[in-house]
Amino acid sequence: MHGEVKELCLRIARRIREKVLEKSKKALELDKNVGIGADGTPTKQIDKLAEDIAIECLRSSKIPVNLLSEEIGFLDFGGEYTIILDPIDGTKNAVRGIPFYAVSVAVGRKSLKDVEFGVVVNIPSGDTFRAEKGRGSFLNGKAIVTPHSTKGKLLCSIVPCREFEKRGNLLLKQSHIRSLGAASLEISYVASGAIDCFICLKEHLRITDIAAAVLILKEAGGVICNGSGEEIEMPLDVTKRTSVIAATSRSTLEKVFSLLL
Repeated sequence: MHGEVKELCLRIARRIREKVLEKSKKALELDKNVGIGADGTPTKQIDKLAEDIAIECLRSSKIPVNLLSEEIGFLDFGGEYTIILDPIDGTKNAVRGIPFYAVSVAVGRKSLKDVEFGVVVNIPSGDTFRAEKGRGSFLNGKAIVTPHSTKGKLLCSIVPCREFEKRGNLLLKQSHIRSLGAASLEISYVASGAIDCFICLKEHLRITDIAAAVLILKEAGGVICNGSGEEIEMPLDVTKRTSVIAATSRSTLEKVFSLLL
């Protein structure tokens, strides 16, 4: 992959973080609905602000790179590569002042499997996860590797849903549970070992939510599948959704499934 494409991803993430923090300090109406995104969900002012920055960066880039974003959909700039963007992952956290939301930027060609580079930045803290295919994962510039095993109770971050109510009773009793509200960050923290697993059992997450984080997790040694235990593959299409179980290791994943009914 061209170094300029990777630098473009990093520049988009940095500029979005800078602008969002700047606007947040001015207490502007970042929670205002300004339309409906390509994924069919409402677009907040904060989402549009972040997406507009990405579009500006792409239009000024010397290398043509396409864009897939949950708000605007697909923009064809005639590029070999496509940036897969979640401008604000954890919008509800962001507009309520909860300091756990992110910008997620990945780059690939046609699907989740061929993503080659990804970066997830926790906007309030600045924690930066990144990974390149075949070259490992990093948190704030330091290499990260998932632990091979977990002692004691699992620490699981979940997306509450009807499917979890049906299957998760035993897991609730035998694990420590969190629900943090930003999938890309939660999966990235699985990659660092801070969380043992992330569980979303409903068909809810889009490729824009997970593209960068999946690469970060895999390059750190973690594993990921859907709620049925199958490998996840998704096209560059914001209308497609999937369930997700991400874990630090194969043994942790097996433990999770043993606790799901």
